[in-house]
Amino acid sequence: MTESVKFDKMAANYDAARGGEGRGHMTAATISTHLAPGSVLEVGVGTAVVAAGLAALGHTVRGVDVSQPMLDVAATRFGGELLIGDGMALPFEDGSQDNVVYVHALHLMPDMPAALAEAARVLRPGGRVVVRHGDPVAEADDLVLILRQVQAMQPARPDEPEAVRTAAEKAGLRVLRQALGPEYESGMDPDTFIALITNRQVPFLQKLDPARAAEVVAPILEQLHALPEPQRVRRQAWSCWLTAAEKPV
Repeated sequence: MTESVKFDKMAANYDAARGGEGRGHMTAATISTHLAPGSVLEVGVGTAVVAAGLAALGHTVRGVDVSQPMLDVAATRFGGELLIGDGMALPFEDGSQDNVVYVHALHLMPDMPAALAEAARVLRPGGRVVVRHGDPVAEADDLVLILRQVQAMQPARPDEPEAVRTAAEKAGLRVLRQALGPEYESGMDPDTFIALITNRQVPFLQKLDPARAAEVVAPILEQLHALPEPQRVRRQAWSCWLTAAEKPV
């Protein structure tokens, strides 16, 4: 079986360019109201910024991830159970989980329908899957306009809304809600964005050899270097898709 995407090489700097704990707590708040009573399993827990946010809201949370370096970072902020494991073969018994959560992780699974079928397997009847997915969108500013160009370079995402709905229903789950809505606020300055691109901290760039990656991002870097006030943070409010589904009783 093909393994889910790892972020071993990015673990130490992963949060710096992605909003860290502040973003995680905001995302957790948008998920919490859609959960069934009981504990939460976050698949692709990463550095546990969302898991920590859910725990702060009173949920009992455990996390699983394929990357030990990411889990090592997670353990510095989150005291709950953290397990090494792949979302394609979750290390849990049938019907043992109350909720399964994916936060911008489902598209990293090599087979999204199979991953949701695995989530359905470990869910108890009446348990829920909650997914935050899709490319984030925000009102345009000079930095967002350039980010959209980077997004357009990436391969088509498998976690478009209809694909997630179809995969959930194929897994025997009943979709309760699917909507584009606010998830988090964040800020970035051009210099930080330049470092993110130059250091290939965007996953699709890591799949290219260095020479090809440099060729691809050259026009982006040129535009970033031309922006005024390169150290001024631009604040944005980002929206993403949320799908909540239930395992029938």
